[in-house]
Amino acid sequence: MGKVLSRFQNGFPGAVSRSVDDIVISMRNANGGDIPFGTPVFMVDGENACRGFNVDTSTGDNFVGFAVRIADKTPDEYGSSAGSYAPGDPVDVLVRGSLVINAETAAAAPGAGVYIRKSDGKIVTVAGAEGTTLRLPGVTVRTVRDENKAIEVVLTRRNLI
Repeated sequence: MGKVLSRFQNGFPGAVSRSVDDIVISMRNANGGDIPFGTPVFMVDGENACRGFNVDTSTGDNFVGFAVRIADKTPDEYGSSAGSYAPGDPVDVLVRGSLVINAETAAAAPGAGVYIRKSDGKIVTVAGAEGTTLRLPGVTVRTVRDENKAIEVVLTRRNLI
């Protein structure tokens, strides 16, 4: 038998949440470490490759999109936050559309900006003090955070690609 949910959850990190307007591209993981599902992806200079957040090289100018959860790594089988792209693997990157990510801050309201806290690489929805967060261009919050720290975000425009 199935389960009855007492509250509708936003979803699992990296899951495309609305498929009408989404654009997903594939890029090679440039050996900068694993890229977990639902995390920001940045272009590597001079290559058609990407990497996860790096405090020294990641900027709003080289932000591409978010790593998309792939079907063979489902939440039921691997857990709600499990799954990532290994170095050298092709990475599915959402460059326009909506998807679910984890956010550390609960103060998000629809339309708010999305930021990366530079000290630990976590996603937040409130800008920190000058120079402590990186604003992800063209990304806004669509839903408030659920009990699993999941929010839906919208990439309103393509970045770079």
